Amino acid sequence: MQDTDHKILVWLPSPMGDAVLCIPALRAIRKYFSSGKITFLARPAVRELLSPSPFTDDWLVQSDSNPVAIFREIRKHKFTNAILFKNSIGSALAVFLAGIPQRVGYAREGRGFLLTDKIYPQKLPDGKFKPVSMIDYYLAIAFCFGADTSDRTLELPVDSQNADKLKARFPEIANCRGPLVIFVPGGAFGPSKCWPSERFERTADWLISTCNAIVFISVGSDPFEKQIAKEICALSKHKLISLAQRPVSLSELKALFTKADLIVTNDTGPRHIGIALRRKVITLFGPNDPVWTDTGYENEIQIVGNVSCAPCTKAVCKKSKHLCMEAITVEMVCNAAEKGLKNCKGGVIKTCQEFIEISESFFVDPHYKIALAKLGLITVDSVFSFNAGKSLSKDNLARFRSRLQFEIESPSATLFLKRYDRPPIMLQLKNRLSHRRRKSCSFYELESASELAAAGINTPKVVCYGEQRGRFFEKRSFIITEKLSDAESLERKLPACFIGTATVKIFKLRRIFIVQLASFIKKFHDTDYRHRDLYFSHIYYSGNGTFYLIDLARAFKPVLLCRRFQIKDIAQLYYSAPARYFSKTDRLRFYLAYVGRNKLTKDDKVFIRKVINKAESMARHDIKYGRAAPFAS
Repeated sequence: MQDTDHKILVWLPSPMGDAVLCIPALRAIRKYFSSGKITFLARPAVRELLSPSPFTDDWLVQSDSNPVAIFREIRKHKFTNAILFKNSIGSALAVFLAGIPQRVGYAREGRGFLLTDKIYPQKLPDGKFKPVSMIDYYLAIAFCFGADTSDRTLELPVDSQNADKLKARFPEIANCRGPLVIFVPGGAFGPSKCWPSERFERTADWLISTCNAIVFISVGSDPFEKQIAKEICALSKHKLISLAQRPVSLSELKALFTKADLIVTNDTGPRHIGIALRRKVITLFGPNDPVWTDTGYENEIQIVGNVSCAPCTKAVCKKSKHLCMEAITVEMVCNAAEKGLKNCKGGVIKTCQEFIEISESFFVDPHYKIALAKLGLITVDSVFSFNAGKSLSKDNLARFRSRLQFEIESPSATLFLKRYDRPPIMLQLKNRLSHRRRKSCSFYELESASELAAAGINTPKVVCYGEQRGRFFEKRSFIITEKLSDAESLERKLPACFIGTATVKIFKLRRIFIVQLASFIKKFHDTDYRHRDLYFSHIYYSGNGTFYLIDLARAFKPVLLCRRFQIKDIAQLYYSAPARYFSKTDRLRFYLAYVGRNKLTKDDKVFIRKVINKAESMARHDIKYGRAAPFAS
């Protein structure tokens, strides 16, 4: 467009990450209005980040959030067009009051009536915004003018003078014998995006020990971020360079990023700086959907904590455990760092299983799709008509429940199918109350397995699940899990140290096992879950010393009576541990390891008494029906 009469105001978003993601749109607008005068309106930090910019002729710095004060300033410039990358109602009000003839932006936040040209963001059936890359979101604004929006690449200018300043500020860079790695452990969004400080520290120590790296900790001036940097440096065995102690400007930060061989970052603004400067980047995703900030950058490795409660988009995690970020292990990040430093291409690593929906409310792990299809298991109806397996029904199994064991090929595996056919309404109401949400019986088990796996508790692999719902209640649901390989329940088989002649060595191995079992149960209870069926039959143990927890149909996180359900779990363990193998001393050793003490306190003695009382009550019930209690026999 060659019309030199166009005076265009482009109002940029305030978050640094968004400012970088709108660069392709800014480039397209500059090409389209090649002869017009373009003025950017932005916060000081955004101006410093994008300067010097080839896409603007002038800058207006937004020092006030008051739309009245802003409109008075922009009215002086007699703009003909206003392009709003900022989504607030205040920005639309300011350009409206300034009398700018053409006002273009997204019709959201109730501001559509203030715009002359509206773009409507895509929405999902539930009314929420459909996840779409912010690059494409901003390019849609440029597209409405008819601009060419095919170029999605990010770029950032860097002043060469800042590179010279860095040499004086950080002589360590010139003396570095290995890769230069920058960590970005903070995030303006909130603490829910932050990977734990001790994991950054362990990753830093690995990079320094293994790769002889020099590690920078890049944080802003916010006290929260400075505290994170302080924690990482205090925990590390090696010297780290903290920008909390030696701060730099945004211009200098860009120059520093150009020196980086690798950037390890939370999902925050500096991630986009690294991508725009064509660095190797590892991004750690938790509460936000990666689709929102997808750039298609080939040298980025994304590690996604895709637990059942993510993405939640909450700035502060509401769970007792920060599952999405804690699901990302140090090993995952170190492996990704090794690949990045070896110039391997980027990709996406997900911490938890992915399921695809192949028919209505029928979800399957893609690796098992073909094998299940060969058996005709492709819909919920086909699952409930399937009987080509070994029935595992028992006399005491509720009528609405059924269980089958069957085999598949490619991959070769033994699978277990649990079906819930029209579970009682009272049971469904109790489940809603205990889980605080309306889901199917099978989904509760899936959710528990996913959350526990993210917390480091081994559970059987879920292969497939599905449900059929009525208007208010569940009709039927199912879950298919894979048999644990090389593992047996403690009810069927105890470790070898409990069999044969007792020697000093055997007694020592027994003590080790008891302490390991106690640690496993303590780790499980630290997730705030309670099993409610924590018998030896539901704890599996493998030859390599790994514990597993199965049958999570009743597992939940109690809000009230947590102590009561803790006592119930421990009592079930106490009850199912055979007296033939576990003495009173062994039981005491288990409890001391569980609570992490060497001596019993008064509260411990009260707790143990309640556990024994509960176990004896269970035994009286068994005796009534002619069964012997394991702990007493």
